[in-house]
Amino acid sequence: MWSQTMAVGRLALLLALCETGLGPATAVLGANPDSLPVSDMRHIKKFVAVEVQTQGTAEKLGINGAELTDVTRVTLLNKVPGIALEASGGPSSDAPERPNQLGFFICEVWTVGEQYIAAYHVDCNAGSYTAQKTPGSLWNQAILGYGPRDEVSDAVRKGVRAMVELFASTFVGARMDTGSR
Repeated sequence: MWSQTMAVGRLALLLALCETGLGPATAVLGANPDSLPVSDMRHIKKFVAVEVQTQGTAEKLGINGAELTDVTRVTLLNKVPGIALEASGGPSSDAPERPNQLGFFICEVWTVGEQYIAAYHVDCNAGSYTAQKTPGSLWNQAILGYGPRDEVSDAVRKGVRAMVELFASTFVGARMDTGSR
């Protein structure tokens, strides 16, 4: 019950923000990637959790979490060569790698509305498993928008792909030890 209340509250906030004048193509992004501490990303050898989760009316709008997860995994593989992806869903206790060598990329897609207008919020987090314990050390980006029902699915797909590409750029920059992203 509490999780449903939180989801409804979050989606109500989305609608309220949409009424403030944010257009369908307007995105509200999270933290500035140039200010992120990326040292934890330098140690990642493989990603053990890459997933896109959907909530709200996403499935009714044609937004499929499994499909977005597949696109995210392929994009990450193409943009970050030499890094393995495993479908384990998290680090295993018998893994030879240390937790800071295991990365994750998780997006959550919230939608509300299934008639003419629908609102969406896409929130992506990434980093190493040890980074979660250090405030400010996670990579995070978010997009908020709304539009006609028939266009929201494509907008969400493009938004998720753009965030994967932005993370890949940040990750590659950290791996090159330039500190520029």
